[in-house]
Amino acid sequence: MDNRRLAAVSAIGAAALLLAGCAAPTAPSAESAAPQDAQSSSTAMQQTLDIIDAGIPKLDGASLAYIVECGTQNTFCQSRWQGAQDAAAKAGAEITLFDAGFDPAAQLAQVQDAILLDFDGYVFAPVADAPGCASFELLQATGKPIATINSPMCGDADYTDGTVGFVAMQTESFFLEHIENAFASCDGECEAIAVGGFIGSDLFTRWENAIQRALVKYPNVTLVSDQPGNFDPAAALSVVQDALSANPNASLVVSSWDDMTRGVEEAIRAAGMTPGTDVRIYSVGGTEAGTASVLAGDWNSTSILLPYEESFYGVVQLAHAIDTGEIIEGFTYLAESPVVLDGPGSLFITSDNAALFTPEY
Repeated sequence: MDNRRLAAVSAIGAAALLLAGCAAPTAPSAESAAPQDAQSSSTAMQQTLDIIDAGIPKLDGASLAYIVECGTQNTFCQSRWQGAQDAAAKAGAEITLFDAGFDPAAQLAQVQDAILLDFDGYVFAPVADAPGCASFELLQATGKPIATINSPMCGDADYTDGTVGFVAMQTESFFLEHIENAFASCDGECEAIAVGGFIGSDLFTRWENAIQRALVKYPNVTLVSDQPGNFDPAAALSVVQDALSANPNASLVVSSWDDMTRGVEEAIRAAGMTPGTDVRIYSVGGTEAGTASVLAGDWNSTSILLPYEESFYGVVQLAHAIDTGEIIEGFTYLAESPVVLDGPGSLFITSDNAALFTPEY
């Protein structure tokens, strides 16, 4: 076992903060924002689509474990669970949900239970990087195939060696695309406000890393406020109210979750400004509510997430591995999904392309 995984095993009992949201397709916008291995990403997506086109392998009642950070807590998780069930049904397999409720300790116990139940394969979405890596080691010891979705683990930017595939959206490269798209809207010098999720969580760390990288590329942008909003509209309202009070010339807000962005919009209105005009809003989610706000002109953009495809493709990759023993090595980046490329043609939903996109949740 290498040092990073020894570190992960030692960290298994450590507390981890909540994660939220999940993944979806986009069209890469810049080389600097693309997955680390763009060629590997394209190949992984195409291989997955080829399997679907050829017909998902029939598994004759095989049993699959769906071990995830969330199963039914919100519409994102519900849509993703539906995708997993639909793919399993097409494969003629039975699938069982293990819902950790964003708790790494609960996920460890569920991994141990799943191992005892002797499933034929696992779809795994880790709650957090290090505890997830330790759980992955336990699953790997069974010799059964493991497909991973949603969140990287073991210190990897995306795909982890030893898995049969990785399907996701919300990697650091995704957040970098989102933030660079927002910063590119600045004509000359501008002040920006950032609102993220839970401080200390893997999602927040990736979000913060992406912001710092984008600031290097866009030196004309000054980040005047960068605070966690805990994916809570009330918390985002308070954060942005304070930020606008201290920085009345701010003209841009980047948010990492559509529901939280409702609070951003309310704070802008409370400051006597017009959202989408006086202060531009760039959100993440591609939800029904977020897309409607873009169409109404209140938000400038929401970046797509595709929970249904995330799990559907993950189960397809697992079924392929069970059937053939072959893996889909590399990052299956949902930005390259037909839902994106044959629909809005971009990760970023704006008033110009929103009619070409159907939100999944």
